[in-house]
Formats: sequence, C-alpha cells, structure tokens
Amino acid sequence: MYGVVKADAYGHGAAAVARELERLGIDGLAVARASEVEEVRRAGYGGRLLLLGGPESSEDLDRAIRSAATPVLTRVGQLAAWRTWLRRGGAGSAPALDVLVEVDTGMSRSGLELSDWPAALDGLRAAPEFRFAGLMSHLAESELAGSSFTGEQERRFAAAAELLDPSELRSAPVHLANSSAALRRASARWSAVRVGGALYGLDLATLAGGSTESGLRPVMSVKAPIVDVRRVPAGTGVGYGRAWRAPDPARIGLVRVGYGDGFSTGFGRGEVLVRKVRCPIVGQISMDSLTVDITRLPSAAIGDECVLLGEQEEQRIGVGELAARAGIAAYEVWCGLNLRLPRLVIGRGQGARGPGPGP
Repeated sequence: MYGVVKADAYGHGAAAVARELERLGIDGLAVARASEVEEVRRAGYGGRLLLLGGPESSEDLDRAIRSAATPVLTRVGQLAAWRTWLRRGGAGSAPALDVLVEVDTGMSRSGLELSDWPAALDGLRAAPEFRFAGLMSHLAESELAGSSFTGEQERRFAAAAELLDPSELRSAPVHLANSSAALRRASARWSAVRVGGALYGLDLATLAGGSTESGLRPVMSVKAPIVDVRRVPAGTGVGYGRAWRAPDPARIGLVRVGYGDGFSTGFGRGEVLVRKVRCPIVGQISMDSLTVDITRLPSAAIGDECVLLGEQEEQRIGVGELAARAGIAAYEVWCGLNLRLPRLVIGRGQGARGPGPGP
C-alpha cells in the first residue's frame, strides 16, 4: 500500500504523517511535487517514495533522483528528454533510473495514451538508462457505487497490464485503486493500492450517498477556546455589515479562528460544538475570528472548547458537512486550513511530534 501525502498530507502535516506511516510499516509514500519529495526526506522518511504527476523539468528530475524518489512517466516526450539528460551526466550519472509509468484509462488528466503505451514499454526495456518500476492509472469516479465507467477503466488497465511479462509483474508494483476502490473494489487492487483520503478518515463513497459507513474515523480536529463572551440586546447586529441580528437577547462567544486561518467564510452558515451542543455561527466570519450564538448554554464561559471540525463525545462536525456548506470538495477543506493554526500531533509512535505549525 502507498500512502499519498501530497499537499502537506492533505493539510494534516506531511512530516509527522510520513514518519508515523513508516513506523506502521507502509510499503511506500507518494507525493506530487519535487519540493514535497525533499520535505518528506528531510522529515526522516527513508522508504520508497513516488513522485506522481511529473517531474515537469530536468531540475525536478534531478531533485527527485537525489532524494531517491521514483519519477512517474506521464507523457511520451519525457522518455527521450530524460534519456538525453541522463547521458549528459544528470544526477551524477546515477545507475539505471527506476521509472513508473502512468497510463490514461479515462481520467483524461495525465498519463500516456493507451496507444502510446506499447512503444513506451519497448523503449524502457531497450534503454540501459532506465529500469521499469511499475504501471499505474487513476480512477475517475470509483466513489460512485453504480459507475459502469469504473469497470471500463479496469478493463482498459487490464489490457495495458497484459503487455507486461511475468517477471515484470512479479518485480514491479501495478496499481489502479485509489481510496474508494481500495475499500470496495477487489478487482481494482492488483499488486498495490494508493490510499489518500481514507488514510485521514474520509470515505468519499459515503459522502456520495451510495455506500454504507466504512468505519473510518477522521484524523484531524480543529478546536479553539472561547476567548470572550458578551450579552447583546435583541436587534443587535453582530460582525461586519451586521448581517446577523439577534432576534432575542443573546450570548455571543468569540473564537479566534477565521478565514485567515483557512476557515472559509463559506462555512459560516453552519454550527460548531460547545459542551456537546450544536451552536450556530452568527455574523460573517472575519479574517481572525468568528462569533457563535451560545444563548442555549447559559453556563458556557471563556475557555470552553469550541469544535469547528471534529468530535465532542457522540457529536461530530465532519469534513463533509463543512464542504457541503461551502460547495467545495471535502479535500479542499483540509488543504485550505492555514499553517497559522497551531498544530498538535497526538499519537504513540515516533512519527507523532508536536506541537508545530498547522491545524
């Protein structure tokens, strides 16, 4: 299994996540940028590392090789460019370069056209500079239980894999399944899977409404204390533009998290948890703070924990709920949380270190 830790591990903190996944014995990690390769290596991760979606330049290829990452071939022209660069002494004329090949089975985003795959495979086999290190593709809608297109992608990928000889199939990982397919489609698993959102507790299939709960639990919570409480008379406007006015006398709690921390104004039509009670966000979310109506909790006070994302005992504000409020993808909620939020990593393994920057 490969854990996807791109985009700062989907906003969870790539350094700590990488160390913890290595401690737990994961087969490898995957990132999207050369800078992320270097970040994960600086964090102390020493296992197999894939550079998805590139590299886009000889500079990125050099950074990947020097950090012992496996680049992914996504376009026909890359093979010749990489061979020329290596022959000119790129990366210190390293031994044969491991190359993972992505084929496009219908995502239409990146990867070799299936018609180009046979020639690319022949080129890899014939070039002493390269060593074939695996085959992959990406599913477009595996979270949709009724998708017939996922089955079509599986068939296209199987046809591409038929070109591999038995020794290549034994020695090089072949992977198609992302999180949703890894959870529910045995036919898509091949010899490895790439798990992203599921690592952090998100099952897109349940958000899509086509599957029952998978038992995954979210890893991230966003919590902050109430730092001020004030009483306001009926009719009082709260926040910029006084967009919300108290219908009755109210108690308003101030929380120092705002859109400057990545807690979007789009989340403002919802609720937070205080003392296990859902309390509405009132007024516009500001850059540095938000306000909460705690009138239902007469004993709520400064210092009480306010959960913007996460759980308080049996109550939960999930990432899917925030995403639905703002009309964005669930992953975008995580990735948007700003590094200004203090991050505390909690865990028993050596990979769990904190506090540090982040949510």
